[in-house]
Amino acid sequence: MMNCPVCGAMMVWLNGSVLHDPPTKFYECRQCKINVTKLADGTIETEPQEEQQAAQ
Repeated sequence: MMNCPVCGAMMVWLNGSVLHDPPTKFYECRQCKINVTKLADGTIETEPQEEQQAAQ
């Protein structure tokens, strides 16, 4: 579980579950429309969803 670093809302965990806990975690905030990557060392990277969709 992780709260959004921008608005504080609870974020959606995209690549994990109770049985699968990967070292790099991907989250999405549905309120401020950002994607957050939490690396194994605790580093947090954020990016707007529009930029990610345009890159695909």
